Amino acid sequence: VALLATKLSVEYGGSFSEHTGSHTFAMSQQQQQINKTDINTSQQEQEKLLEDAKQVVKVQAFQMKRALDSNKLMEALKHASNLICELRTGLLSPKYYYELYIIVLDHLRYLEMYLGEDKHGKSLGELYELVQYAGNILPRLYLLITVGSVYVKSKKVPAKDVLHDLVEMCRGVQHPTRGLFLRNYLSEMTKDKLPDEGSEYHGAGGTVKDAVEFILSNFIEMNKLWVRLQHQAPQKDKEKREQERKELGLLIGKNLSRLSQLDGIKIEDYKLTVLPKILKQVISCKDKIAQQYLMEITIQVFSDDFHLQTLDQILKTCAQLTPEVEIKSIIVSLIDRLANYVSRSPNEVPGDIHIFDLFYENISTVVKSRSPMPLENVLALQVSLLNLSLKVYPNQHDYVDKVLGFCAEQLNQNQQSSKELSKNAIKEIFRLLRIPQDVYKNVLLVLNLENYAKVTNVLSFLDRRKISLDIVQNAIDNDTKISSGDEVEKLFSFITPLLKDETDQKETVNDTDFEEEQHLVSRLVHLVQNPNVEALYGAYIKAKSQFDLGGKRKKFTLVPLLFSGLRLAQRIHNGRLKDENWEKKIRAILKFANDCITGIKQTPNSSSLVVKLYLECGLVAGKCGIDNFAYEFLTQAYNLYEEDIADSKEKFATINYIVNVLYQVDCFNEEQRDPLVTQTVQYAAKLVKKPDQCRGLFMCTHLLWVEYNDAKPPKKIKDGKRVHDWLTRAMKVAGSVGELEGTSNLALFVEGLDRCLYYYENKNEAVTTDFVNKLIKHVKTKIEEAGSSENNSNVNLHLNNILKHIQWKRQNDARYEAITI
Repeated sequence: VALLATKLSVEYGGSFSEHTGSHTFAMSQQQQQINKTDINTSQQEQEKLLEDAKQVVKVQAFQMKRALDSNKLMEALKHASNLICELRTGLLSPKYYYELYIIVLDHLRYLEMYLGEDKHGKSLGELYELVQYAGNILPRLYLLITVGSVYVKSKKVPAKDVLHDLVEMCRGVQHPTRGLFLRNYLSEMTKDKLPDEGSEYHGAGGTVKDAVEFILSNFIEMNKLWVRLQHQAPQKDKEKREQERKELGLLIGKNLSRLSQLDGIKIEDYKLTVLPKILKQVISCKDKIAQQYLMEITIQVFSDDFHLQTLDQILKTCAQLTPEVEIKSIIVSLIDRLANYVSRSPNEVPGDIHIFDLFYENISTVVKSRSPMPLENVLALQVSLLNLSLKVYPNQHDYVDKVLGFCAEQLNQNQQSSKELSKNAIKEIFRLLRIPQDVYKNVLLVLNLENYAKVTNVLSFLDRRKISLDIVQNAIDNDTKISSGDEVEKLFSFITPLLKDETDQKETVNDTDFEEEQHLVSRLVHLVQNPNVEALYGAYIKAKSQFDLGGKRKKFTLVPLLFSGLRLAQRIHNGRLKDENWEKKIRAILKFANDCITGIKQTPNSSSLVVKLYLECGLVAGKCGIDNFAYEFLTQAYNLYEEDIADSKEKFATINYIVNVLYQVDCFNEEQRDPLVTQTVQYAAKLVKKPDQCRGLFMCTHLLWVEYNDAKPPKKIKDGKRVHDWLTRAMKVAGSVGELEGTSNLALFVEGLDRCLYYYENKNEAVTTDFVNKLIKHVKTKIEEAGSSENNSNVNLHLNNILKHIQWKRQNDARYEAITI
């Protein structure tokens, strides 16, 4: 070596060690303090130190490039050593040191390109030896790596020898910051020169094993330096230093990233050699930041099929990490990756690997070993495990129930210790309960899970109400068919916060939200379907027993149930030829409908609704031929009208409803029908507003002129004289309407004319041509008296349409010739 140094000094014009150790170096002020204890400086001071160093680097880089352009290698190396010396500082924080490092790195790339072009005409082996005589270790190693990189690229030496030499010599720098960036430079300069399979350096230059050993050695040493960084600052700056360490973690992670990119690593090599060394380093460093980052980066960079084969190793390592490590994010990221991988490639999973069991057992061990583990973290782990089981084992419902059971156990323990659930814990519970709903798209499948209710029951009333709304909405969105009483009972037992008041219900729901959620619950009734009549009726009975507990909710929930029952009655009636007991079944359903109405009557402000429901039941009973039930329903409607309907608008609307129902019921005999018709006319005649009286009488006339062709036997009710009398009575009322009534009596006369023409066309002998002509003349006179105005425009239009209709009818009916228009 001495002879070689002498020879090189003669050839290059002086000893390199003398050049690098002389006082000709333009040292910055900060380097005069390099041996002093590192101190923390303000941001302004840091920027000043960085600027000073950058100026020195800029000058030395210029001198280096000028020397290289003049082919003066020795002088160039001297200036290169000088600019590298700026990296010896211990005064810059990692952030500012990194900025300086990048600048130096760019200039060393220029030196590397020059050496690679072989313009100097010197042996790379000699240069490799020469740079080792630099006076300071940091410049010596940077130059050694630069020359070594070119040396390997020349293939004049096996890559494995140079790589081993460089990684070992870098041990000479043990300062955490300087050592980290030095080894990062080593990693960057050699990343494309590793003897990997398919690489030009593989074979004579070494094997994949050599590449793995090189990267792992560099990784282990870098991790030790990284961990040591935590001791470089006073206790008061601990948080700042931890943040700086997290930012530097990327340098260590690059090693594992490069390791994962080696094509020559097989699953067995990874399982038996690579991963055990990584995990050993993770455990032995006993540093929360390092363990957290290294586990996350290991999961991130290596392929999913590798993780499948080493799942047990990784999970057991998780149990050995320090308590401060946030184990949740590590395991969750692993679960999510494998769940997505297996769902994409289900055939890639070996038969002897039971992913769910491995995760479940190891997570249980982790939770117990790290007790007390925050509840939200425990639940987050189970949420990810639930996702995995649903993606990988979609038909294994017992896995989902197992996860829910574990969560229920943890929640009960929390409840026994009288701890309130945190917002994050509640958020995870919601995810836990909603994921099966979203995946199965059938709430009945979800509700069959034994432990689902146990998890739900730990929530407060308002939170249970939210889950109940989710269940109802899911059933509606996915059109989930409910086909039996047992299914109704099970579903409704899960949504009790929507069906009745709960003992722990402290807050009241505002009216708007209350009505919206009850309308949503009401839609569930339409999902109850079954081709078997008895089973469907049984399901309705179960639903009613739950709705009856709802208090004011019955006004919303019993109505659709009643109409579903009426549809069932019509369905039975339509199939009566095949069922001997059809009438008995319909009577039972009508009694069920009456019970529903009784429940609705108990709610406030329901009179108008109840009257209409009685009328609907009477209509269905009449259509099914159950005349006594139809009469009783209509009688109940009439009684309630007299007792509870007070508003004039409601009265008029109800009379309209009564006339429509009574017009359609064809099962009554004369003794049953006449009192109802008479009573209806009396109701119309007693309306407070005269326009309502008039129109009410117009409507009632149709009850005296109707044909029931579908009745058995068919029958006709045509009392022309009474029709004429009621029309006349209505016209008198119209004539008495004053201007203060809010409606022009002219409009009423035109409406009356329209009704008269209907009966004239249907050959009511009491409505004569003379009667029609008098009415037309009267209407025209009234219009002339009123004159033209915007208020009469609709009336005029109506009258003109009537007259045009008469002209059109003259083409086919001679009777209309006698009508004067």
